[in-house]
Amino acid sequence: MKYWSASARAAENWVEVPSGYRKSNAWTPQIGDIFPNFNVQSTQGKIAFHNWAEGGWVYLFSHPAAFTPICTTELASMAMMLQDFEEAGVSVAAISMSGQEEAARWVADVEDTFGLDVDFPVMSDPGGRISREMGLIHSKEAAGCTIRKSFIIDPSLKLRMMFDYPPSVGRSSEEALRSTLALQAVDRTSLGVPADWQPGDDLLARASDCGDADLDARYGRKWTRMCDYLKVVHAGAVD
Repeated sequence: MKYWSASARAAENWVEVPSGYRKSNAWTPQIGDIFPNFNVQSTQGKIAFHNWAEGGWVYLFSHPAAFTPICTTELASMAMMLQDFEEAGVSVAAISMSGQEEAARWVADVEDTFGLDVDFPVMSDPGGRISREMGLIHSKEAAGCTIRKSFIIDPSLKLRMMFDYPPSVGRSSEEALRSTLALQAVDRTSLGVPADWQPGDDLLARASDCGDADLDARYGRKWTRMCDYLKVVHAGAVD
């Protein structure tokens, strides 16, 4: 059986895709898209997503199932960091294909086990319709449940960042917050965020905005030229 599809190998660049993977895929949210609206039941009542989310930043994360070990640690981690998200103007919500009553029992169990309050909604999508529309189900990785997918959505409901984790690896709540703060810094300053950035660190002039005279006019001496295409704007020059 032929596993790889035919490719034009005479070209300078080419790619081989397993032939079974070549199929037409339905639309799922991509960076830059307006995030889809949906109605859903949650541990905090019914939510119309756009009404709930619009006007503030949102971190929405899916988990495979209630009463599972890795999901439980993620829920507890997010509950412990919720105040940090709220101070940054970020609302948090979780979603899975577990039913509403099961989700409520699970939240109560997490609160009892860890001695904390889960003060954000855990949404229920037992039929999987919302999960399929949002690309949360990857049949080759987690048949019958969602992967660990995260969305960062801005106040205009635009999807700004997303990342996928397999069911076997838990996410870092600290990294989710750092990524959101990085996007907020980009919006606030029109600068770029370097690798391993933390709030309060230096930022970068973008390649399309690297004229020395322009940087002098904007930031005075509060920037450093590393090379023609790498120019660092120091913390305090913009915030």
